[in-house]
Amino acid sequence: MTRFTATYTSKNTSSECQGVHLCARSNGEAANTHFRSSLAALLKRATGAIRPTAMALLLAALSLTTACGGGGGSEGGGGGAGGIAVQPADISPAAAFSCTFPNSPADCGFQEQAKVSGRASLVNFGREGGTAVRLHTEPGDNNVTGSGSMERNDLWMDQATTDCYEGREQWWAHSILFPDDFAMPTWQMYVVADFHNSGSGPWQANFHLNFAPGADITQPGNLIMRGYGGVNSGDGQFTATIGQVTKNVWYDFVYHVKWSSGSDGYFDAWVNGARVLSHRGPTLYAGQGCYFKLANYHVPIANTGLLGPASSVIHDRVVRGATALSVSSGPLEGVLVMANGVLTMAQQ
Repeated sequence: MTRFTATYTSKNTSSECQGVHLCARSNGEAANTHFRSSLAALLKRATGAIRPTAMALLLAALSLTTACGGGGGSEGGGGGAGGIAVQPADISPAAAFSCTFPNSPADCGFQEQAKVSGRASLVNFGREGGTAVRLHTEPGDNNVTGSGSMERNDLWMDQATTDCYEGREQWWAHSILFPDDFAMPTWQMYVVADFHNSGSGPWQANFHLNFAPGADITQPGNLIMRGYGGVNSGDGQFTATIGQVTKNVWYDFVYHVKWSSGSDGYFDAWVNGARVLSHRGPTLYAGQGCYFKLANYHVPIANTGLLGPASSVIHDRVVRGATALSVSSGPLEGVLVMANGVLTMAQQ
């Protein structure tokens, strides 16, 4: 199993960190502590040569490095990183669609599915800009748009806005953060995004980003990708395991897909710049298209028959375009590299 720990840091990690490049998250607190102590010693030796104002500015920067270096609480742990720590690039003007939720969860044509209207709300930080959308469920938020006993607070866009039709080729990007009040699943099904097939009836969605149990069902589940395409519901299954997640860090997802019910379809996916999926084959059901959903859709996170706790998932930076450069916020394994500070196509 591959385990990814997101290392990207939001532009708006905190009000103190805005616009300060020293706020990039350190991969090792020991190294960060050594850096701070070494810098402090150097500043002490140089006190006589530095004007008081300059000294104050340097110490302020050092303080910010200390404040911004740590993350929030984590659950599920993490090993190697799935990418380098970078600030997300501004959304390309070449993007065909983008949404950063500047005003409300209903921005950009999204519509809410909720037990109680207004479960979705904005938070005052984001992956791109100063806001993101929080999807929240309370115990008993079931029977929402056919969810049955599963609890749901989703945002969906229609098929026309998704532009998901037979033969379409697209690049997509979106970002997810699991906050402190995300109820970490163990064995429970928990969907956080999907491309849902357009037909009615009991079909498996064409692509899910969801949690699935690991070998030890008492431990946090693994985030996986799961897709289908062909003639019947559940045909042509393809999967990829991402691993356990860490709370309070951004996960950046990028997809390159050709929507097709035939053998010419494909679905490639990256998480924090690392390629995790390369599927060749059907990605739609025959005669159908699909539409995109941001999700907080899950079995109650509790033992069977009990109500689970409330749970939140935070989404931001939804982008669709015709090229990798039009959607990605950073390097993509095998596709995009950073050259002299500029994101550019990798040499093939």
